[in-house]
Amino acid sequence: MSAASSALHSPSPPFDCGLLPVSGGHRLYYEQRGVPTGIPVLILHGGPGSGCSPLMAGFFDPAVYRAILLDQRGAGKSRPAGGCDENTTPALIDDIEVLRRHLGIDRWLVMGGSWGATLGILYAAAHPGQLSGLLLRNPFLARATDLDWFFGGARQHHPEAWQGWAALGAPEVPGAMLRWLEACFQSPSAAHVSAWHVWECALAGTPSRALSLAEIDVLQARYRLQLHYFHHACFIAEGGVLAAAERIAALAAPIHILQGLADDVCPARATAALLAKLPNAGCSLVEGVGHDPYAPAMRAATLGLVESFAALGRFAP
Repeated sequence: MSAASSALHSPSPPFDCGLLPVSGGHRLYYEQRGVPTGIPVLILHGGPGSGCSPLMAGFFDPAVYRAILLDQRGAGKSRPAGGCDENTTPALIDDIEVLRRHLGIDRWLVMGGSWGATLGILYAAAHPGQLSGLLLRNPFLARATDLDWFFGGARQHHPEAWQGWAALGAPEVPGAMLRWLEACFQSPSAAHVSAWHVWECALAGTPSRALSLAEIDVLQARYRLQLHYFHHACFIAEGGVLAAAERIAALAAPIHILQGLADDVCPARATAALLAKLPNAGCSLVEGVGHDPYAPAMRAATLGLVESFAALGRFAP
C-alpha cells in the first residue's frame, strides 16, 4: 500500500448518535459514521476507560462502512463519567449486545485494540453468531502476569520512565505497586497523573509531553477507572481470555490479529499465546511499531485488512 493510500479516511460527521440506557443507571454514548447501509463495524476502545475518538472511524471508508463507536461505562461521553458502580467486564459485554439489538444489526465486524481486543474476544465467545469478523490489535490478555509486567516488570526496559514513579515513592514489587497506586489515586496529585502518563507512553513507544490541567483531569478519571478494573483482576477469571479464545477457535467468521513488535504495554508474547488457541486466525507482525494504532506501518496494515474485508469478506494481508 502506497503512502498516499495508507492515509486515514476523513471521518464523516455522525449520522446518528445517542445515550443508550443500560443497567446500573449508566447511559452509554454511541455514534454512527459512514453510510447507514454500509458494512456494520463496532469499534471497541482500550483502557479500560479510554473512550472513543472520531479518528478511530478513519480506518473505514465512509462510503462503504457503517462505523459504530461506543464509549464504555464511565468512559468518554458516557454517563456518569468515571462511574465505577456496576462497571464490570460482564456488564460491558452485555452492553455491546444491547447496542447491537438497539441498532437493529444482525451481524457486525468487531475491531478492538489492547483492552478493546480483550472485549472483542470475550464478546465473540458469548455471541459467536453475531460476528461477521474479528480484527484485533495488540491484545491484552488480562492475566496476573500481564498486570505485573505493566506495573513494574517492564521497569528494566524503561528505567528513565520508571524514575517518575520512583521519585514519588513507588515500591518496586508489582503487587505492591498496584496497592500503592490505589492509595495515591484516592487523592492524586498532578505529579502522580503525569508519572503514569510518562510510564504509559514509554511502554507504548509514543512520546510523552507536558499535560494541561484539563488533560490531567481527564487522565485522572481514566486511571481511577483502570484501577477499579485492575483491583478486581479486570473481572475476568485467570486465563479467561485465552479460554474464551479457545471457544471461538472454530468461529465461522474470520479472525485476524495485528501485533506491533515494539509494544511493551501488550507485548508480542500475548499474541503468540492467543494464536496457540486460534490456529485458524491470521496474524500480521508489524516491525518497529509499539502500541500506537496510528503509527504509519500499523495504520497501513490495518487499512489493508479493512479494505480486503470489504472486498472479499475476509482478511487478506
